[in-house]
Amino acid sequence: MRLFMTCVFCLFAVAGYTSDMRVSVSEVKDTRTTGQFSQMELKLKVMGDIISDAKGVKLKITKALDDTDRNLLKEEGDKTDFTLPDEHNIGQAEVEAKLKNPARRAAVIKELLGEITVFVPKTDPNATANINNFMNAAGKPLNNAALKAAQVEIAVLTKSQYNEIKEKKKQEVKEKEGSLVEEFGEAIVQALSSLFGGMMEIGENSVILSIKDTESKVAAIEFMDKSGKRITSNSTMRMGDIWVFDFEKPMPQDAQLAIFIITPKSVIKSPFKLTDIALP
Repeated sequence: MRLFMTCVFCLFAVAGYTSDMRVSVSEVKDTRTTGQFSQMELKLKVMGDIISDAKGVKLKITKALDDTDRNLLKEEGDKTDFTLPDEHNIGQAEVEAKLKNPARRAAVIKELLGEITVFVPKTDPNATANINNFMNAAGKPLNNAALKAAQVEIAVLTKSQYNEIKEKKKQEVKEKEGSLVEEFGEAIVQALSSLFGGMMEIGENSVILSIKDTESKVAAIEFMDKSGKRITSNSTMRMGDIWVFDFEKPMPQDAQLAIFIITPKSVIKSPFKLTDIALP
């Protein structure tokens, strides 16, 4: 029988400071199980004026020790994407880290070191690619100097083009089924077939983008109407190079597309240090 235990502990007093941002721990969740999902999750709150202008915040943990000196960093590291700032609380963002479980007799995370990366595209004109009337480009690649400089290729796909790609992927999985089963196992291959088969069905109001971004420079994508008012999507799905945005209403033909690209001048990095974080 698997043992499963989850503890949640909210903290408000523990805080560390960067040069321009305040970093604090908002939640510690220690999940213990005999299975592969045993881990500890931390939620950190980042606050500062710079967050108000950010389009993404990313966390990197470089050192984590409990008070028994157990190393809590995972061997494979913790790769995270940029997290959008809290739209309801200006100047705030919440980021998450996944660590190993502490020793059972540990009372605190003795030391937590890391780095906060804030993506602020307004600091570099080349960090934003604005495409007016992008819906008129459906079926072909977008032509933009900022995208070209970043070596990012984006095309607006029609529904028929998307269905062609999906069928091609399904066929590739089917053709390689034998070797894939041998390498990854039957369950993984079945999951791939299901993924390409039905998980990303296209709605009537979906916008489909093909994004070739080998260096992961695209941090965020936004849609606006002609006046510049943001159009919020109901959901976003991603499968490889294909991004699908679903909207409540059809996208206006004169809508604008903003692609935010990570450049050296658009990111600000600040180290932080937290100590004696109480454990549940």
